[in-house]
Amino acid sequence: MRMRNFCLLFAVFTAFTGCKSSTEEELIGNWVTIGDFDGSTRNDATGFVIGDTAYICLGYNVSDKSLNDLYRYDPTNKTWERRANFPGEPRFAAVSFTANKKAYVGLGYNGTTIYKDFWEYDPATGVWTEVADEFPGEERYFAVGASVNNTGIVGTGTNNKNDLKDFYTFTPGSTPGSGTWKQISGYEGSKRQGASCFVIDKYLYVLGGTSNKGYPVDMQKYDLANNKWQKVLDLRNTDLTTDDDKYDNIPRAYASTFVINNKAYITLGEKANVNTATTYEYDPSTNKWVERTGFSRSTRTGAVSFSLSETSKSRGLILTGKSGTIRFDDFFEFFPTAANSNYDD
Repeated sequence: MRMRNFCLLFAVFTAFTGCKSSTEEELIGNWVTIGDFDGSTRNDATGFVIGDTAYICLGYNVSDKSLNDLYRYDPTNKTWERRANFPGEPRFAAVSFTANKKAYVGLGYNGTTIYKDFWEYDPATGVWTEVADEFPGEERYFAVGASVNNTGIVGTGTNNKNDLKDFYTFTPGSTPGSGTWKQISGYEGSKRQGASCFVIDKYLYVLGGTSNKGYPVDMQKYDLANNKWQKVLDLRNTDLTTDDDKYDNIPRAYASTFVINNKAYITLGEKANVNTATTYEYDPSTNKWVERTGFSRSTRTGAVSFSLSETSKSRGLILTGKSGTIRFDDFFEFFPTAANSNYDD
């Protein structure tokens, strides 16, 4: 067991130095540098996808503090375009989701004030409209947000007094800024902030985060059609003789997730105040995680991730984030079935 712990520490060390152990070289998957984000370096921004186009907005930058800008990314031409600023107060650690070809951005923190407002963005007109129906939960940041069948789902987070575990759905209306919030119950996970989520086959999955200085190991699934939560997996070592003996490495906070061809990926983030480069793939058909090639550049927390589904392929992209006092504007794509390479550009 001590030798196993040494090997894990060595694998983390080599992720920082650029060297790769023989074990890591055998993992499948390759990280490729796309280029740089056109906006300023930042952490804890939020991102969303409408059609084949990705967006990133808000975040924190040392020079400008909390941000309110919005950028659109065209994956075909690999170009960025500045769009209309978010009209609410600048903030970071907000959430976003999409519904009916519009985006909804809200919650968050600016270092002093915690927010609970939401704003609707229409990419067809470039107009932001405040959502009239107030978010019914407490103000919060480091929550999770996603959408299933054009319904937004938002929950967990912190209000600096307590971590939270309540969840809410948002059903958009027919006019700008209209729609209805509704609290949903049955979530059996613990309170947490900095959790991760993803959507596969119309189910929302929630995992990770930090709670009471610990790292929850449960993974929950929400069935919107039947308004039902279910714990699908515990992310812990159950048998050191089988492939799941690395599950203890999966729980983490402030990580990045994306979906490629109906499989989910989690990477980056931190555990016990140490950043991690490890990457894991989840297959809902087997309900199992397997390790893939770790992130090949500077480890970080608070990065933005996108799941893009273009005509010919599904893509997972990651950009920005921070490590200590350093903030990034670099941009990467993960190829889960490619052989790992020591260089990518």
